[in-house]
Amino acid sequence: MPGACTVQYIDHIGIAVNDIEVSIGFFRDAFGIQSSTITVMEEHGVKAALLWVGQTRLELLEPLSLETTVGRFLQRRGEGLHHLALNVSNIGQDLEVVKARGLRVIDRTPREGLTGMVAFIHPESTGGILMELVQSIE
Repeated sequence: MPGACTVQYIDHIGIAVNDIEVSIGFFRDAFGIQSSTITVMEEHGVKAALLWVGQTRLELLEPLSLETTVGRFLQRRGEGLHHLALNVSNIGQDLEVVKARGLRVIDRTPREGLTGMVAFIHPESTGGILMELVQSIE
């Protein structure tokens, strides 16, 4: 039996939104939460912004088109929780652990994301929650 995927902490919570500017304004006005700059990530098909909430972050994701993963998510489910990101210290090793345990992965190898190297685990393997493993870039 392979070892465990060792999670250090919740890295961030991804939230799919229709309009990132409106959502940033909502979190600022309702809760006093300030945002980072908006980053366009063409390779992921999103505009993204991070909002610090205590020791964790909210990651707002606006699709660049309805044909992207986040765009299709919004069409099916509307705005809301998109994924839960877990910080790990060795993403390559931890991704191999989850694959060896039979979890269905979306990313066979880690790739660059907004907050570091990332790899997604399919919600079919995690009780309906899209999970993201993140190794922070230091």
